[in-house]
Amino acid sequence: MKNDIDSLLNSMFRDGRLNVKSPAAKEAEEAVEAVQNAQQGLAESLQESIERMTREAQADMADLQRHLQGDGITQETASNGGNAQDLDAAFQQARQEVLVQVLGQEEFVNGLILAFKRPFVAGASVEAPLCRAALLGKPGTGRRSAVKAVTESLGRQGVLKSPKTTEIDLSAYAAPGSEKLFAQDLYTALKSGASSILFQGYAKCHPSVLPMAAALFTTGSVPLPGRYAEQKGLLVEVGTALAPGAVSRLSAGGKYLFLLAGEDSSRLAGAFGGNFVAGLDDVLRTGDFSPESLEQIARYRLEDLCRRGEKQLGFQLDFEEEAVRVLAGAYTKEEGAAAIVGKAQALYKAMSEEKLRKSLRPQLKAQVRAEGGALTVSYQGENISGVIALRAPEEEAQARELQAIKEELAGIVGLGSVKEHILSLEDNFKIQQLRRQRGLKAELPSMHMIFTGNPGTGKTTVARIVSRYLKAIGALTGGQLVEVSRADLVGQYVGHTAPLTQKAIQSAMGGVLFIDEAYSLYRGRDDSFGLEAIDALVKGMEDHRDKLVVILAGYSREMEEFLSANSGLRSRFPNIIEFPDYTPEELLEITKSIVAGMGYRLDPACEAPLLEEYRRAQLLGDPRVNGNGRMARNKAEAAVIACSRRNMKAPDAERDLELLLPEDFQGAPA
Repeated sequence: MKNDIDSLLNSMFRDGRLNVKSPAAKEAEEAVEAVQNAQQGLAESLQESIERMTREAQADMADLQRHLQGDGITQETASNGGNAQDLDAAFQQARQEVLVQVLGQEEFVNGLILAFKRPFVAGASVEAPLCRAALLGKPGTGRRSAVKAVTESLGRQGVLKSPKTTEIDLSAYAAPGSEKLFAQDLYTALKSGASSILFQGYAKCHPSVLPMAAALFTTGSVPLPGRYAEQKGLLVEVGTALAPGAVSRLSAGGKYLFLLAGEDSSRLAGAFGGNFVAGLDDVLRTGDFSPESLEQIARYRLEDLCRRGEKQLGFQLDFEEEAVRVLAGAYTKEEGAAAIVGKAQALYKAMSEEKLRKSLRPQLKAQVRAEGGALTVSYQGENISGVIALRAPEEEAQARELQAIKEELAGIVGLGSVKEHILSLEDNFKIQQLRRQRGLKAELPSMHMIFTGNPGTGKTTVARIVSRYLKAIGALTGGQLVEVSRADLVGQYVGHTAPLTQKAIQSAMGGVLFIDEAYSLYRGRDDSFGLEAIDALVKGMEDHRDKLVVILAGYSREMEEFLSANSGLRSRFPNIIEFPDYTPEELLEITKSIVAGMGYRLDPACEAPLLEEYRRAQLLGDPRVNGNGRMARNKAEAAVIACSRRNMKAPDAERDLELLLPEDFQGAPA
């Protein structure tokens, strides 16, 4: 063995050097060279793969960047794409077109035209919005219409890339954690290709979203709450994943940004901060309409009504001069000129219904007239004539519903003070409406209520009537009653309570949220879930004060303790209504009503014993049980069962299946 190894080594080395000519040496050398070649090939292959993946990623990113640039989303966005040869003529034409639509606001329109024109004169940075403006004024003064009209005109003329205006309602992001939803909606708005973006409803926006909107105006871009990439037209969060074209901010470069605000500019600083107001390019304000302007608006709307009536309905329509003044009188400071537009639209709708229901033929001669301060449309044709009243059928139905509700409330036994308080809500609501229409300071009264009293005193019944009543007088839009308890509002684990409470509030929006035994929400300072539900309820009441009424119900003493659970509770429930126990005489009337409702009648001989029994029960029994309507219902139901047993035993000739006798009430539970 040793000799074989020595021979191999001797053949590979000679005089201490490698014998390159030996077969073994050549074989070893070839093996080393093969390994080196394999390593080099692997390195080259790996390098080619890396370079190919890099090129593909760069191409994908460049493609996405080009796509986003075209929509004004990235900071590399190009400036405005106007191609009009004569910008002055184009903007003058836009001004004339807007003044035809937005009447009585010439100064505001002139300022708006300058805001649109400024970047064409002064230039604009590619990463910045072309304009950032706050539009102050009362509702119905034409701010939204003016922005849309200017954008449409300039887009149609080729000055702007698009004639489209898109709107974002910031009040839609009132809930905590709305940042991602806002980012997605903003991305959609920016990607829509619109030249102008109009923001509104900032006063009801959640504080966590307002800084994002403010950043868009002040810096021109919004940092996103994470890393996102576009997938199938949506902005999808990718986290830390390696995604081609991932973006961490949205840019409004090349866009016109407008914020609709109220009359007081100081509220903007309070919501967005002083830097926001200081960074605006324009703060434009609409003014009050003069009487001449209102008549001009009314005349324009009547002329438009005549054109539509002839084209669509076949009416040969004109109007008398007094109709202009009556229509102009529809203006209110609350609704603005929108009230005039709405009344003109109501006229057109009434004409449409008349034509539909009576199959009126074309070429009818008609005239809009003013009769007794109201507008009517008188028409006549061959063998036919008529008068169309402006009052809509739904208004008549609403009046009938209100009357029916009042009669139902009056039919409830007792509760005189409760009824009086409920009916007073209508007077207060209507007076505040009149004050607002006349330009006086008006605050809609808080209609949140607390019903206190023993069970069975009518709290739930009255709450159901109140929900319909508030809708009938116009204080609520829905009128539904949503009844909830602690189990519907308080969660079973951390993070569960707030969504539950929010869900209940949303379901009651436009109506009444009724919480019976509301004090069950509060079980002491250690009840963190209950306190969280109360906090969420108070915030929901504040955020939706004009869309939601909350009614709490329960025992008087326990409710007083409950109001101390949150410092904001008591101040938000100014209407505390006590439901007194029924008197014995009222319990007798309730018994008669229940018996009649069940299809029976009460023998007169039953009244004196029942009245005496109710008096004795209230003196000796638990007032929480013996002074309420449930006792009367229990007595009536037990008497009906006793009546059935008695009649089954009597001969056919002696049976009276509708009459309840004194003996039927003997032994009935009190």
